[in-house]
Amino acid sequence: MGTEPAVPARVDALALGRLLRPRSVAVVGASDVTTSVGGAPLALLDRFGFAGEVYPVSPSRDAIGARACLHSIDDLPRGVDAAILAIPRAAVPGALEALSRRGVGGAVVFSSGYAETGPEGAEDQRALAAFARAHGLALAGPNCLGLVNFVDRVPLTFGDASPNRRVRPRGLAIVAQSGAMTLALTYAAMAKDVTVTYAVSTGNEAVVGIEDYLDALADDDATAAVAMLVEQIRRPGEFLAAARRARERGREVLVVHLGRGERARAASLTHTGALAGDYTVTRAALAAEGVVVLESIDELIDLADVVTKCPAPRGRGIGVVTDSGAMKTFSIDVGDALGLSLATLGEDATRALGVELPAFAVAENPVDITATGLNDPSLYARAASVLLDAPEVAGVVLAVMPGSPLQGAQQVGALVPAIAGAAKPVLYAIMGGDCPLPEENVLAILDADVALFRSPERALRALGHLVDLVEAARALDAREPARPGVALHLGDGGPPSEHAAKALLAGVGIAVPAGRRVGDLGDAREAAAALGYPVVLKVSSPDVVHKAAVGGVAVVAEPSALASAYDGLLARVRRAAPEARVEGVLVEEVLSGGVEAIVSARRDPTWGVVAVVGSGGAAVESARDVAVVGAAAGRAEVRRALEGLELARALSGGAVPLDVEALVTMVSVLARTLEASDELDEIELNPVLVREAGRGVVALDAVIVPRARSL
Repeated sequence: MGTEPAVPARVDALALGRLLRPRSVAVVGASDVTTSVGGAPLALLDRFGFAGEVYPVSPSRDAIGARACLHSIDDLPRGVDAAILAIPRAAVPGALEALSRRGVGGAVVFSSGYAETGPEGAEDQRALAAFARAHGLALAGPNCLGLVNFVDRVPLTFGDASPNRRVRPRGLAIVAQSGAMTLALTYAAMAKDVTVTYAVSTGNEAVVGIEDYLDALADDDATAAVAMLVEQIRRPGEFLAAARRARERGREVLVVHLGRGERARAASLTHTGALAGDYTVTRAALAAEGVVVLESIDELIDLADVVTKCPAPRGRGIGVVTDSGAMKTFSIDVGDALGLSLATLGEDATRALGVELPAFAVAENPVDITATGLNDPSLYARAASVLLDAPEVAGVVLAVMPGSPLQGAQQVGALVPAIAGAAKPVLYAIMGGDCPLPEENVLAILDADVALFRSPERALRALGHLVDLVEAARALDAREPARPGVALHLGDGGPPSEHAAKALLAGVGIAVPAGRRVGDLGDAREAAAALGYPVVLKVSSPDVVHKAAVGGVAVVAEPSALASAYDGLLARVRRAAPEARVEGVLVEEVLSGGVEAIVSARRDPTWGVVAVVGSGGAAVESARDVAVVGAAAGRAEVRRALEGLELARALSGGAVPLDVEALVTMVSVLARTLEASDELDEIELNPVLVREAGRGVVALDAVIVPRARSL
């Protein structure tokens, strides 16, 4: 392809717009065999009723159906918006050159055999990318299934696709790096009668990547949410910026990230590297920009369903209406397992339920209307209406039996008018697994824009995710502007000892115990007497991070024990770590009471600074009771991260409330400090003593890792 100009950093936005919303399409390698890679796109364009110009290009055919064929790309009129390249790999470079001569905006390359095959294929892919970028050509793929714009009815794919059954104002865009999974997600969404706006298979992303598609979809008025199945985020900074823009424009971004196995990170001096695994850090970085990270494809589709059909819940309390006592108990069990908040009904709702339910039923949530609903189907609607009217209920799951076709029709006929257009989310879950339901019953529910489930457990989980999503969005909207951190400087650039690290951290407001570094036993006696017994002795060395592991820590209860403790500590360290530079011994006050935590910040090579908070002390790695938050996380987000930890229960479970707010402050300060400190890769405080409310938190130990010694 010759010498190319400099490659722009990103694909041209105008060219990408022409690819996503073309008014004219060329099919290069067109065929009259509708099941072939070159024939399927033409058949699909007809199936979708594409209103623009279609130009089949085939050197061996004069016509395909009623359309005349062009024999060469050079015969195309200038300015065609998008081209499908259904041609062998060897012909792709020449085709791109010809497309650029004709001013085509974008090209979909189906061909495989590029970076996915090894170094030679990767080099060929780089050449394609360089040419496309240099000539402003939005190249989708290679090795992709293409894309479908359902809004404008433009299929640029050879995968089987059909238009939406119904078009709703709030639709779902699907973006996946796998072509097969793009199809599968599209089928799954349409099976739930979700309006799909775009389905994009990104393939190898030589030019146009998931970041570009997300950024473009942020401006699409028909799209309420973007569901993404991601194997690799190649441009993390641009992805986060696109996610931020999508959130600001009211688009939810839902992600399932594949390949979560936490690879062993390179050896680290601290615990943080082991605790902040790759996937955990990815989740935290994405969540900091409002991305909802889900664990399964079912969750992705279910949440997409409710996001595009349900209003936003106000509050956390979930209500359940069922016609089975066992389902009532199961709902409580599932709620506990998923961490859902089942609403406790107030007096008004309890009284209203008591009026509606039979005398032998219990007026509480979950609501079991009993088998009375079979004889009086309106009871379903009356019970649901009570919960929907209750201010303590944020949303309702209807978990009901299918019954006979007649019973099902009566149930649906009573319920749908009561829940259609409700101001709160209502999820209709009909039990029975895959047992068939009368089509008219299903359509009555779907046509009312109600999310239909066949699994109450999935419905409860989806509503829980929706509640979490809305709460997280509110926290992001209320996020206070971050104060810039104060940079720490290490002087010679080497790792500081604990004493030096604490001195630096004290300068940015991190509380540390009173202490003094000493060089001999006489000074140790003076320091201990000034501090008051008991005291703790610690070896002071930039080369010894885990001091207890080499016998470098001793607690001294009284003056008579100081000499033997001091000498014994130094002897143990010399035996265990003979090469370590020993600067002396740190003598510190002993603090007791409260709960031990870990607070740390780490510069991740992919996502930048993240913070870790959780249960601390010696067992930190075995317990792994930690949460990771993005550096941009505000106070509310840190609090929410703490809620799911055993640490939160320890902090709130004692007779005296502990200073959780001071712990939250420490997390933010440490993250800001690391962000400002270009010389550092990690700061770890473990343990941190969380004391009574008002008394703050104290870093009992501190490790600072400079970049020269980090990953």
